[in-house]
Amino acid sequence: MQQPSADDLLSLFKKYEFKRWTTDVEAGKWLQAKGAKPAAKPKETIVIDADDQAEEEAAALSFEHYETILEETQLVAWIEKLKKAPVFAFDTETDSLDNITAIWLGLSFATEPGIAAYVPVAHDYLDAPEQLSRERVLELLKPILEDDNALKVGQNLKYDRGILQNYGIELRGIAFDTMLESYILDSVAGRHDMDSLSDRWLKHKTITFEEIAGKGKNQLTFNQIALEEAGRYAAEDADVTLQLHLKMWPKLQKHEGPLNVFQNIEMPLVPVLSRIERNGVKIDPTVLHNHSGELASV
Repeated sequence: MQQPSADDLLSLFKKYEFKRWTTDVEAGKWLQAKGAKPAAKPKETIVIDADDQAEEEAAALSFEHYETILEETQLVAWIEKLKKAPVFAFDTETDSLDNITAIWLGLSFATEPGIAAYVPVAHDYLDAPEQLSRERVLELLKPILEDDNALKVGQNLKYDRGILQNYGIELRGIAFDTMLESYILDSVAGRHDMDSLSDRWLKHKTITFEEIAGKGKNQLTFNQIALEEAGRYAAEDADVTLQLHLKMWPKLQKHEGPLNVFQNIEMPLVPVLSRIERNGVKIDPTVLHNHSGELASV
């Protein structure tokens, strides 16, 4: 019988992104009982290497220029900033991870590193300050959020798109998603959530939700969190997202193949997948059954 080829397995596992098995093969743990030789670790397995990723120490993030928007004049001034920015980051704050049923509580923006703001609309804890109405905020923000020429970056924009759609806004100008940028650069480097990416790329530990909301059955929902803490948390989300993009995008631009995948496949899929999640898909059971039979015969 032919000796198993760990190198072939490694190639196959990388193709289908079997991360744990890939690690085992590279460590020589795969098929040891059958005498397979450990796979030769390729010289370059990812688009970027560790030195490239941490080529410079990121400056500590400062909350000094974060603001919480409670007045319409503040919001109008920020909209002017958004219009002038070549790209801006934004993030929605809600009371649920389900973007079909979640209630929108506020929106944060960042136009440049360290410059960010949070617009609360529904924090209702005891003695909460008066906030702009959700309807007025949506009215003012709708034009720029629906503007194709106002380029936006977010972290998992598919979620934010769904939230805004619940309130009659069709998000356009979806240009960059840091979760997808990270995945395209190196799908197996680790997790692609914002906290992990901030630690990896910016050497910055973000404020976690548990730090401001608590844990377990007594955990607060975001609308119950004081604006002093909620504003800093939300503005940091947008600020970190923008800074992650500014770190990763130049790396991605250096690699034609991954760049093409990002621009022509991954980003155009964001609204498509969002619509599928919201509307569902039609499945022809006869075609599906026939296809199952074809696969079974392979």
